[in-house]
Amino acid sequence: MFTIILLQGIEFLFPLSPEASGADHPRRFVVLRVSIVLQVLLASVLVAATGGSGSIYELIYLLPIVSAATMLPGREVAIVVGGAMAAMIGFIVTGTPLTVSIARVKDVQDAVASMVYFTMAGILIYFFTKNERDQRLHYQTMAATLAETNAELRRVQAELTERLAQLAHMEERVQRISQMAALGELAGQVAHEVRNPLGIIKGATEMLASRVSDSSTRRHIGVVLEEVDRLNKAVESILRLGTPLRLQTVRLTLQDLLKSVTQTATAWSPDALHTVRLTVPPEPLWIQGDHLLHHALTNLIHNAFQAMPTGGTVTVTAQHGSGKEKDDVVVTIADTGVGLSAEDLKRLGEPFFTKRAGGVGLGFAFARRIISEHRGTLDVSSSLGHGTCLTIRLPAELRESAGRLSTESVDVRG
Repeated sequence: MFTIILLQGIEFLFPLSPEASGADHPRRFVVLRVSIVLQVLLASVLVAATGGSGSIYELIYLLPIVSAATMLPGREVAIVVGGAMAAMIGFIVTGTPLTVSIARVKDVQDAVASMVYFTMAGILIYFFTKNERDQRLHYQTMAATLAETNAELRRVQAELTERLAQLAHMEERVQRISQMAALGELAGQVAHEVRNPLGIIKGATEMLASRVSDSSTRRHIGVVLEEVDRLNKAVESILRLGTPLRLQTVRLTLQDLLKSVTQTATAWSPDALHTVRLTVPPEPLWIQGDHLLHHALTNLIHNAFQAMPTGGTVTVTAQHGSGKEKDDVVVTIADTGVGLSAEDLKRLGEPFFTKRAGGVGLGFAFARRIISEHRGTLDVSSSLGHGTCLTIRLPAELRESAGRLSTESVDVRG
């Protein structure tokens, strides 16, 4: 009897609340059914142990019947009532002695009365609690609907977050385009002021070259003339910063391009404070490049020099891409300079943003634009006091071998 009361207490403390839903709801129904079956079995054992039919504990069957009528569907309530009645009939049939007597008739009458009580109790309680069961079912349906709605809202929230991120990216692009447009307008105003001095410089340098016989001096004069020509082309191109660049690419090897770039860049550091270490594979790395690509890479190395005011080494490497980048060539430019803070790194590439005194803030923006027009990417990693590393990825024009290659290193000192 104590066990039956304990099971009833558990049902009371952990009822099938209307809030029960999801995976928790079926489990609670299973526990309830098991509890009711155990109560019927324990009640049968208790009645059998106390004399069977006519036992003072016959009414203990009402406890599982009430629980079933309150919580379970009508068919299962009928099964529980039928189980109790079957137990009572079993006690009558197996009772001893099986003879007609006044006591025996009274036991049968009591048993029949108990079965009537069980049936009436099951029916009445079932119908009296019907509204509560319907309300519970309604709440359970609402809870399931609410769970589905919450899942849909979470999906919409994730989609909205993604759309907002895309919108922020588009706003950033619009802002950058606006800056480029402003830059193009400014460049148009100063183009003539730049071109005229360049023409004078070129003419004077050519005249000087015709009067100089020293080979070293003539080599530096040749570099000046090459850079004047490139600067003329850069001036023409910078006028188109607000519009797509019209590249005239040719097939060339990255090795030749980088060797020319390092020679040009080191000519900007005549005091020999800076060294460029160039590491390239012996196998040609073919790309499609415009003359502006030379200008962009030279400018990036020059920026690395400026980040090392007391001197240092700029390491330039070129190699085939790997993994997802197997169809690319990868160029890295790493310096040992002052580096950039996280805040400055976010702004790097904005037109007119510079940390150098007297700088204009156009070189990096233009270099990134040129690389982008070559269908490449330019990524930057930097930390304050630990230098900066630029990673440039460009589409490879031809790749004949995927094997591991030895490299050759060349130190170029200004």
